[in-house]
Amino acid sequence: MKIPFPKKSSPKQVQPPPSLFSERQRLAYRVSRRPLLAVVILLVGLVLFGTVGYMFIENWDALDALYMTTITISTIGYGEVRPMSTAGRLFTIVLIITGVVTASYALTVGVELLTSERFLGEIRNRRRSRTLQKIRDHCIICGFGRMGSSLAAEMQARGASVIAVDTDPDVVDYCHMLGVPALQGNASDNRVLQQAGIERATSLVAATRSDAENVFIILTARSINPDPGLQIISRANAENSAEKMKKAGADSVISPYAIAGQRIAHLLIHPGVTSFLDGVLEFGDQQMRLEEFIISPDSPLVGKTLLEARLKAVVLAVNHPGQSGFARPNAGTQLNAGTAIIAMGLDEDLAEVSQLAKGV
Repeated sequence: MKIPFPKKSSPKQVQPPPSLFSERQRLAYRVSRRPLLAVVILLVGLVLFGTVGYMFIENWDALDALYMTTITISTIGYGEVRPMSTAGRLFTIVLIITGVVTASYALTVGVELLTSERFLGEIRNRRRSRTLQKIRDHCIICGFGRMGSSLAAEMQARGASVIAVDTDPDVVDYCHMLGVPALQGNASDNRVLQQAGIERATSLVAATRSDAENVFIILTARSINPDPGLQIISRANAENSAEKMKKAGADSVISPYAIAGQRIAHLLIHPGVTSFLDGVLEFGDQQMRLEEFIISPDSPLVGKTLLEARLKAVVLAVNHPGQSGFARPNAGTQLNAGTAIIAMGLDEDLAEVSQLAKGV
């Protein structure tokens, strides 16, 4: 005989059924779950109790009774509004004691609220939300695993802005500890991508471990921001997933396993070439790097040839507007507005080319 496991009750099932509890019991239940509400009800009830008590015992009007109740509960001590009877003084003693107990309880609840993890977490979330709204022209990294974290480090090392999206709250906290703006949620959700600024982003990387989830992320991103300027790159774990991701709207699909295989093969067959390229392409502390620049209309390089430009960095490839790909340049290659160039050089040389290309 199989014994069924008890089902976990949802938050809605925890609420008392109206048919089994009275209205007073349901109110007491809600008050017990909301300490602030309990404090407010106690304070209001105490003021009403004192006001009605003075009106009944001393035959005062409502204003005098309310004023006497207020100064008694607050222990200000301005003095009696009118001479009181013995019963009135005994009632005042009870009111003072009750007011002190209520004030102590209210202070305890207030301190616990201000120091609670939930309250502090809400403040952190609002602060982080304001920070995310200010970021523009960034890359959204969906999935902060090994690949996502490595990508974020490389992007930030290059001065690019990134926002990480992950479903695990511990991962999100880890991102903020590393200085990476992050958002908790499923990246295939429209609201999550909108909070991550998909309309303001220039690129998105679907780097989760699930190919199906990456496809949904791509579809969601393209439905919100169909601008072709948004570059979407996806991670593919299975070979047959690449075509589906491209049909969903990915510009490029990367297979970590295929890249790792090619890398190992190059190390085994051409170790010298691989070592040289590592020194050129790595984003770490290496000085010699490759960079891509786009000539702006305000750039002083517009209309000049490579010979006339006299760039310190070596231009390896040029892509003019309207061309399908990069071409090998020569000394007579002319630079126009919108031309993309790939240059290799030291950090200071590439920084100079960047300023010239932007027209700064």
